Amino acid sequence: MLKLSGFWRHRNEEIAAIDLGSNSFHMIIARVADGQISIIDRLKETVRLGYGLDEDGNLDELSQKRALDCLERFAQRIKHLPPSSVRAVGTRTLRMTKNVYPFLAKAERALGFDIQIIAGAEEARLVYQGVAFGLEDDQQTRLVIDIGGASTELIIGEDFTPISLESLGMGCVSISKRFFDSGQITAASVRAADIYCQRKLEPIRSSFRRSQWQRVIGCSGSIKSISSVLEQLNGHPAITPEGIDQILQQCLATGTIDELKLPGLSSDRQPVFIGGLIVLRSCMNALKLDSMEASPWALREGVLFDLLGHDSMSDMRERTVMEMAKRFHADLDHAQQCNNVAQKMLAQISKQVPLDEHWSRYLHWACLLQEIGLDINHDKFHVHSGYIIENSHLAGFGHDEQHRLTCLVRNQRKKPDWLQIQRLPEEEHTSFTIVLHIFRLACVLTRARNDIQDIGWSLSLKASSLAFNAPPVWWESQPLAAADLNAEVSYMKKSELQLVLNQPQ
Repeated sequence: MLKLSGFWRHRNEEIAAIDLGSNSFHMIIARVADGQISIIDRLKETVRLGYGLDEDGNLDELSQKRALDCLERFAQRIKHLPPSSVRAVGTRTLRMTKNVYPFLAKAERALGFDIQIIAGAEEARLVYQGVAFGLEDDQQTRLVIDIGGASTELIIGEDFTPISLESLGMGCVSISKRFFDSGQITAASVRAADIYCQRKLEPIRSSFRRSQWQRVIGCSGSIKSISSVLEQLNGHPAITPEGIDQILQQCLATGTIDELKLPGLSSDRQPVFIGGLIVLRSCMNALKLDSMEASPWALREGVLFDLLGHDSMSDMRERTVMEMAKRFHADLDHAQQCNNVAQKMLAQISKQVPLDEHWSRYLHWACLLQEIGLDINHDKFHVHSGYIIENSHLAGFGHDEQHRLTCLVRNQRKKPDWLQIQRLPEEEHTSFTIVLHIFRLACVLTRARNDIQDIGWSLSLKASSLAFNAPPVWWESQPLAAADLNAEVSYMKKSELQLVLNQPQ
């Protein structure tokens, strides 16, 4: 049982975190009461989603069925919880899947809750947070390694704060599938897998070696299984290079995955054990690690902790956006002015067509980040702003959320990149188009950075057109905005909503 911040002292509820990994799906349920959190249930099913990707990157029907059946069982346990008490995240396999959106729609129906696909750096942050959640505050710098089904996260951090985050495309499922798919364990396949992993580690090896850590912690099923096997073999769970080589020699002597019957190795871990072992061996060799301890805490605990909030329920995403805005010297007064106009327009449109409340937050974040690209160059600053958002680690944001925000900011002016917008989930194209129009109009109306734009204008939605209405006095007093609005009609002519300017004579 763990103590929580004062914000939660008087809360009494259940919360659930779900990790849709490349090898297994996990769900952890906790009760929050009287400032304490206690884990009351854990569910795990081996789904092997990573094995279901075909050569074209599509998830096959059998893997989808295993996943959906699992999620339906999870749903029975948490159907009584409100959406605010559940967070479900998908990792690398879902990031790589070409047909992810059709599958995601079915998965969300099966689970009964939204599922967020998270970026690699965000996965690393949550892994570190989960491990730190279960540790005492020892004031030490830690190296945390998490070997998942399709990716490996390496994080250096202190207390609850990650300092360096890396997510590498190698995991127990992907390595087992790539190098040991025949079921044979040979010296040649081990050597090929090791070289592959070393190449993945090469770009970050030197920078991580330069860091000074006092404690090395591993998490996830692969590392816990290796620790369990070593405890059975040697009487101690500590993981060392010598211990890993000892296990590897037994794997080579056995010769096949089907015959791999190591003490402490469960049957569900057996098919992907060799892949995880090679990844860990490569990590320890590349970073010159002498020993590692295994933690029972991992990504799902990090998701749970994020759901709670460490010090309060303030939105991690809000803090992330504000930090980025300050880092790139955004004009916060102008951002607030733009947001005021955008929110007024959104409120007017929301009376005519229902829009999910999260679009208000996206408009707010887009206004804060609209000009961060000016730190690179004024020319095409909107493109630079979009690039910064797309390629940064935005703590708290899922993969889709980051892409959505990137699309808004990148397309705030000039001709939109419709191909980029088309990559958004099909079911949100109409809502996004409305919000994009609103954001672009707000940028136009606040371009002059004065307080006289809001003189009787309004926005209305009719069939396939979006009308900007303003009295003659507005058009007369705003020649710059009027010119920009006329240009806006041309820029947005490919939109499914045609912009119409109502200028009474």
